[in-house]
This record gives sequence, structure tokens and C-alpha cells, in this order.
Amino acid sequence: MRRADFATFIREDSAKREALHQEINRTVAHRDRDASSKRAWEQACEAFHSYVSPLDPYLKRACEEQRYADKELLEFVVCFIEVDPWFFRSGHLKQMLLTRLKRSQLGAQNTRRLRAVLLDAVDRRGTREFKYYCRLAASIADAGLVSALEDLSKRGGDARANRAKLMLETIRQKEEWRAASA
Repeated sequence: MRRADFATFIREDSAKREALHQEINRTVAHRDRDASSKRAWEQACEAFHSYVSPLDPYLKRACEEQRYADKELLEFVVCFIEVDPWFFRSGHLKQMLLTRLKRSQLGAQNTRRLRAVLLDAVDRRGTREFKYYCRLAASIADAGLVSALEDLSKRGGDARANRAKLMLETIRQKEEWRAASA
């Protein structure tokens, strides 16, 4: 499957998962009101838990592998990280995928794409998995990424600057560890 196809596939599935989860949230407050409200909530839960996503085969393979050697699976994972879907448990999935990406042999194009994702993570992804983005950055950093992070870190004490500083610190700690190990 091509990059654009994966991206569309991921966005559509993310919207479906989020809609199912939102239906649970919408019905939960009224579940104790009467039998029909309880049944609506139960149906929403059943729909959510029984949903079989077309992404599931890819996600299952991505979670089973310790590193990504298969080009199609690697493309799926890079697209998943680029798209940054939000649905129930997506943060946990991203943590796992980022860890495995760090261990994988990435070509120049995927490395370039992931460096752009890392800058986007600094810009707008201050979520629980941010430290995993930092760990990936430590594995694929180059002078361009470090320079961009240094510029972002000097823009004041806002959240972006703080995330840039954290990512830079993680990169520098890895560089120091490599130097000490050599």
C-alpha cells in the first residue's frame, strides 16, 4: 500500500474509533436513568468492543515485531506516527511503535520524514508519549534537527521551548553515553 493510502486509511479508522468511543461517553451519563438508556449505553459499549478495524492486522504485526524490516510494515508505522491519530489507547500504541522504530534500520527518506515528525512533536504533541519521541530523536538526530531544536528552545519559556529543551537534552545524553562507551 502507498503512503497516501495508509494515511487515508489511518485517518478514516481513527475517526470511526473515536466516534464509537464518543458514543459510550455520550450514553454513560444516562445509563442509570431507565432501561432504554442502559440499553443504549450497553449497545455503545458492545459496538466499541466488537469493532474490527481494518488497521488491526497492521497494528498486530507492528506490535509483535521488535524492529521493522518489512518495507510495507515500516511504511505503515511511519505513516501512523505522521498522521498522529487520536483514539482510545492510541498513545500507548504510539509509544510502542516509536520504541520499535528506534530499533529499526531506517532509510534516508524515512529518517527525514521522522525528523519532521519530531519537530511537529515539539510544536504540538506534548502528550504522554513525548519522551518516546525524544528517545527516537536521540537515535536519528542530525545537525539540522539539533539546530532546529536549539532555535525552538530559545523562544522563551513556553511549552514548545520546554519540549525542545527536553528533546535536546535527550539527544545530548545519548551522545555523551556513546562517547563514554567508545
